[in-house]
Amino acid sequence: MSFGVALHAMLVLARDPHRRMSSTQIASSVGANPVTVRRALGLLVEAGLVETQPGPGGGAALAKPPHTIAAGEIYRAVGRPAWIEGHENPPNRKCDVSVSMPRIIHRLDQAIDERACPVLDEVTLQSLLDEEILRR
Repeated sequence: MSFGVALHAMLVLARDPHRRMSSTQIASSVGANPVTVRRALGLLVEAGLVETQPGPGGGAALAKPPHTIAAGEIYRAVGRPAWIEGHENPPNRKCDVSVSMPRIIHRLDQAIDERACPVLDEVTLQSLLDEEILRR
């Protein structure tokens, strides 16, 4: 699942935290299919970041105030996608570089992840709203 889709959905919900929104409403802002948004919301519900209510007047809402939700929580909720990806070609077993590449890519990706997560944990939905959206 895309961190960008999940973060976008969370910011839409954070913009009006007392209002429930349908996946169709959120999808119109994200520019994605409502099914994609529902998948992201499902992961966010599992992580305790979003609440959903079925039926008329239902929809999704933040499970807690935006100032208490960090971007790192959202990142971890959607499955921690790779920062760096290798190529699709199978390793050439006769080449030590080729055979080592999957481990090298994993090592570099892990190093970035270990450094990025603390940064994401310091950025809240409220700070993103205040600094990037509401001040415009």
